[in-house]
Amino acid sequence: MFKAVIFDIDGTIYSYVANDKIAVESLCEYAENVLYVDEEEFRTAYNKAKRIVKEERLKDGGAKHSKVLFFQTTLELLGKSAFRYVLEMYDVYWNSFLANMKPFDGAVEFIKKLKSTGVKISLCTDMTAHIQYRKIKKLGLDHLIDFMVTSEETGLEKPARVMFELALQKLNVEAEDTAFFGDSLERDIEGAARVGITPFWYNDRGIFQNTNVPCIEVNSYWDIMDSEKFFK
Repeated sequence: MFKAVIFDIDGTIYSYVANDKIAVESLCEYAENVLYVDEEEFRTAYNKAKRIVKEERLKDGGAKHSKVLFFQTTLELLGKSAFRYVLEMYDVYWNSFLANMKPFDGAVEFIKKLKSTGVKISLCTDMTAHIQYRKIKKLGLDHLIDFMVTSEETGLEKPARVMFELALQKLNVEAEDTAFFGDSLERDIEGAARVGITPFWYNDRGIFQNTNVPCIEVNSYWDIMDSEKFFK
């Protein structure tokens, strides 16, 4: 039985894709009503801004996911004042995002059950710390999680060993006594396996992907609610 479980957040505990879509739609409304920029022009600038930040300016680390940097660059591309609008855009995006967040079915129950049996729990995420703390609080999990490791904290993203090793260090457990849940085969599953952590691939959409790394596929948290790997 595992002594500790580490979870990725986005795409593993809740759907990032669904909430990002809703939040960007709110941004488009803001752009039309406040910036006087139509949706197509805004989306083009926003997508270009993300590429600039993530691929040209920042190669690794949590800052490459910063919405402030995305919005700042978007405004610069549109010829608008970042000082006037960037913080408003930040609030529009994240207020919409957080308002619509819901955990995956069974996720909260599974984490609660782990906690009730004395299993240590950590998060390991490629994002900035501030917004991840807000997400976990909104999901009602803040009282159940022991630690979090972010790529902002380590300066590198998964599958870098430091992400997983720091989580093990904080939990004070050995890799062989630890499970990792993630939705990305490359970042989560391969990264965890590389340091000796048992990887569980959360694949709620049932998509088919090849991997050379042995892992346990999980399509629903309810499927493992009584698993002997976690509970006596």
